[in-house]
Amino acid sequence: MAERRLSPADAAWLYSEWEKNNQTVSSLMWLDREIDPGLFTSIVQERIVDKYPTFSQRLRPSRNPLYLPHWENDPEFDIGNHIEVLQLETGTKEELRALVSEQRSQLLDRERPLWKMYVFQGYNGDTTAIHSRIQHSIADGWALVRLVLSLCDDSETVDRPTTIDKPRRRKRDIVGRATAPVVDIVRSPIDFVQETLAVALHPKRFIEFGTDVLGVAEDTTEASKNAVEFLLAPRPGKTILHGEVSGEKKVDWIEPVDLQPIKDIGRATGTTINDVLLAVLTNALRKYLVEKDGLTVDDLFTAVPVSLRRPDADLPRTLGNRFGLIPVLLPVSLEDPVEQLQEIHRRVEELKDSQMPIVSFGLISVSSLMTPDLERLLHKVTQEHSIGVTTNVPGPRHPIYVAGGKVLGSWGMGGLSGNMNLSFGIYSLNGQLNFSVHSDTGITDDPERILDFFLESIEELRELVLDAE
Repeated sequence: MAERRLSPADAAWLYSEWEKNNQTVSSLMWLDREIDPGLFTSIVQERIVDKYPTFSQRLRPSRNPLYLPHWENDPEFDIGNHIEVLQLETGTKEELRALVSEQRSQLLDRERPLWKMYVFQGYNGDTTAIHSRIQHSIADGWALVRLVLSLCDDSETVDRPTTIDKPRRRKRDIVGRATAPVVDIVRSPIDFVQETLAVALHPKRFIEFGTDVLGVAEDTTEASKNAVEFLLAPRPGKTILHGEVSGEKKVDWIEPVDLQPIKDIGRATGTTINDVLLAVLTNALRKYLVEKDGLTVDDLFTAVPVSLRRPDADLPRTLGNRFGLIPVLLPVSLEDPVEQLQEIHRRVEELKDSQMPIVSFGLISVSSLMTPDLERLLHKVTQEHSIGVTTNVPGPRHPIYVAGGKVLGSWGMGGLSGNMNLSFGIYSLNGQLNFSVHSDTGITDDPERILDFFLESIEELRELVLDAE
């Protein structure tokens, strides 16, 4: 594939990366057996590298300082540089957690394609775990989940697909055509501005995105209002969860738990699974703050990504970022978990009537036309009071396998910028709930306590709602 310039949205996530806070999207999955690394590598080659050119391309700056960087084929590309096999010494979760945390602290090598996979052998004695990382400029978190799922099969038998080496366009891919001006090559900064402002100020252009996620405004009044709200992000105050990042990260996760109680709570209260999970997170963070004598605010501000992709549309060969952000305030001042759930439901319903995801997508894209330093400053200002990012992605409802090994658990989480501290990853797979947390140790050095409180809060809400019936 010829050189391809970054889209404004992709460049925005490249520029927002800090040395001490990288914009890397991660996924971890652990299996029921040890797999053959050679087989896994061939699957990645066939299903990802051969299909999506960006995985064999490196970033290069434009000779014209007014233009955005571009992707070019890496003449020395070797998949062996991107899939590293590591033999664990003890095979414990503690060892894996320490290695994943160290990897999440590191920037990817800008001289090579911006992705890396680590295959850990000997986890829990004789099984495999796989940590996948991509720089946010390649694709968003939903795309990463779909890429990882493309490595999976529905049984132990590995399906060897035919390598796809030609672009395909589906007639029914309306969304792909609607967004083509934003995602494809743009020749000048003027085109960047015109196309991106079209997204921000005319959300009807994205009606195919919004019908399943959010209502579509009848005019630009709501979009303009949301633009102001996004730029003037919530400022509920700072807590011990805020501060200056150190660059040293710590990642932890729970063992998968049954998702059914979450569904039952939502059904009993007339709320969604997402509402219930955000309420559980709210209560967990409240408990953490109370334990530390740090409950000094009424709300905590977390950014929640909302996908602007049609669920049934193929990923474009160029991948890219197609998501917006909504600011969600978690009511930690409320002590009763049921009241927390009701308030979360009310707030999220209000956000569903806004154009915030679409507007934020446009404004973030426009920010890439600033200098990288100015863009990082904008991210710092708009996210100053945010504790971080909370991602909730539903996965398959059935078992999945990688290179013959059954996936026992998995999670994914987004990158961070500025002084954002926490990244939460919520992922459901085969009827089970997975939850992970990433923190900066200079601010929060014990994220495992948040995990403890998360599990505690599920049980507490279950007793209050289901046992009371």
